[in-house]
Amino acid sequence: MIEEEQPEGLSTRKLVVETAKHNVITAYNKEDGLSLLRRFPKVDAVLIHDRLLDDENFIGEVKQTAPGVTVIVASPRDEFHEGTDFVVSSYDPQAVLSLLERVFVKMAESRAACPENSHALPPRWNTA
Repeated sequence: MIEEEQPEGLSTRKLVVETAKHNVITAYNKEDGLSLLRRFPKVDAVLIHDRLLDDENFIGEVKQTAPGVTVIVASPRDEFHEGTDFVVSSYDPQAVLSLLERVFVKMAESRAACPENSHALPPRWNTA
């Protein structure tokens, strides 16, 4: 999770996701987020608050650092950014958890079907 201006929002989302038994790595700015992603590139998903997306290249940097990673944008608006896989409301921490559960079910199905590619996700999961 990468979020800059509202650490309380990040803390709330992190708590909800950790309560559901997921591991969470957090960063409060883009530079720290990319640094952590370089250090731990095999994450399943990256959640970015849309305030950090003033530079559209940031999602590209995330995808280049961790190819195949699912990028979720938390936004107070329903605004889609290039390279984003999903957008969730930044006002609804439970929406993040619901989305992650659907994505992880799809990942588990993919890994079972193709174990040699278990670390990679195809682009643009359709969770419907």
